[in-house]
Amino acid sequence: MICWKCHEAVQGPVCPSCGILQPPPPHADLFAVLGMARAYHLELDELERRWRARSRDVHPDRFARKAAVLRRMSLQWTALVNDARRVLRDPVARAWYLATGRSRPPERGGAPTDPVFLEEVFEWRMALAEGTTGVVDQVQAARQALSDEIGGVFRTWEAGDGDLSGVEPRLQRLKFLDNLLQHDT
Repeated sequence: MICWKCHEAVQGPVCPSCGILQPPPPHADLFAVLGMARAYHLELDELERRWRARSRDVHPDRFARKAAVLRRMSLQWTALVNDARRVLRDPVARAWYLATGRSRPPERGGAPTDPVFLEEVFEWRMALAEGTTGVVDQVQAARQALSDEIGGVFRTWEAGDGDLSGVEPRLQRLKFLDNLLQHDT
């Protein structure tokens, strides 16, 4: 990006040369918003540190007596920074974002779900409705195994091997398991 005021190169929300707030990019990468590398496995303390620092840079209180355009950009940046923190703190939202560019599954459609898995979910749902003991433990174990599998795919990707093409179907299955567990509690 180039600063709109002094025309120097800018990497973040504030120009390092003239100190003026820049407009937020229209389709900003949430990792770049916080100045982080794109990765599934994050240090949450580092994420919080970067969020606090970026929040200080763009906080509306800093621009309260500035021109209306700067106040508006400050609000836009604040919303973007907070959205980046919300998505990147949540491992499932972060996985969706990395795999698809969205922080949650589409309302309709998405990757096709394995019919064998759907049958298993149906059987668990029926067993839960009948009050069968141990079903919640089975679903939680399946959810943990799926989460571990997703983490493994991301570890391979972060090491420079493989791709994320298999993540979305796994996240779809995870969504079914989460819904099943939520309906049980």
